[in-house]
Amino acid sequence: MTSPKSVKARKTETATRSWTAKPILSSDFTEAPPLQEVYVGVLKQRKDTSTAIKSISTILPGFAHLKRCSNGKLLLAPLHSDELSREKGHDISLGENQLKTQLKERGFDLSLLEEKFQMTKVPAKAPRTKIQASEASKIWPVNFHPDQAIESLIDGSIFNEDCLYAIERIMSLVIEAARLEAVSNERCTGAAAIVDPEDGRILAVAAAKIDRHPMWHAAMLAVDLIARLHGGASLKFPVQTSLETQIVRKGRRNNSAKIENSKQKECEDNAKKCGPYLCTGYWAFLLMEPCPLCAMALLHSRVARIFYGTANQSVGVLGSKTILHTVPGLNHRYRVWSEILERECRQTVEEINARRTRS
Repeated sequence: MTSPKSVKARKTETATRSWTAKPILSSDFTEAPPLQEVYVGVLKQRKDTSTAIKSISTILPGFAHLKRCSNGKLLLAPLHSDELSREKGHDISLGENQLKTQLKERGFDLSLLEEKFQMTKVPAKAPRTKIQASEASKIWPVNFHPDQAIESLIDGSIFNEDCLYAIERIMSLVIEAARLEAVSNERCTGAAAIVDPEDGRILAVAAAKIDRHPMWHAAMLAVDLIARLHGGASLKFPVQTSLETQIVRKGRRNNSAKIENSKQKECEDNAKKCGPYLCTGYWAFLLMEPCPLCAMALLHSRVARIFYGTANQSVGVLGSKTILHTVPGLNHRYRVWSEILERECRQTVEEINARRTRS
């Protein structure tokens, strides 16, 4: 999103930015790949490495994510046979003598290897990120080709400086809305904004009003406000004039240009895949990690991205209790970032909670 701020002022602000957008990803991208036990054979002579690799890869294919030989040790076979285990209904271990028999029957020249096989552990799955590949390579060399789209999420390069500035400005407005209007409970609190990244317009801002109705969570109200823009709506609540005048109009003045992001095209992609849902391609900003109700409302309305400030340790489903958008079988997946102005958002949550206990 462009801004009239000078380049010098923007660079100064970047240098002092107190937050870093943290992507909420599946454990497939964040946890170390599991290990499996394998047999390795020690080559008698290094000059036979190429011959041994070609032979074992033909006889016992597999381990595509691993180098087949490392430091004179040839990767032979898993210690535990998944195929046999499935057939027998329990874990089956492959004995060294059994393996030697298999290799000999299939034409492998056992004279290339030392008599005694060794057992070691290697990564059982292919790494998905550079970080995982780096850690896995400390155990056994891996074959890895980085996915630039995933790496841009992890290192933050998916966002340029203008976009980061816009994200901070919008979250600041969400914080202001929450301070002005939010009435909530201990499980879900704050405010939410829905933004069209194509032109930077803030389409809706809502603060939680759970004291008036248990369904009036901030995200639920924000989505319903989008429905009103289309002539619909299902929640019978009055539009907060103070929020409309003080927050939405203020946001529209400060965020009136397109949010530029040449690396990702979620808006176009989601529009093609999902059709004309309420929030197709829009971005949602929340003070606090959404509860299940809010997260599902945003999923069903097809937002493309969610940004939130502080974690919801009690019932948050986009990082704390679970990672909803990575659950298999969903017909839509948004991308999620946390810790946007985290300190300010956390302080605002504390203020709202203190306000509730005093009332």
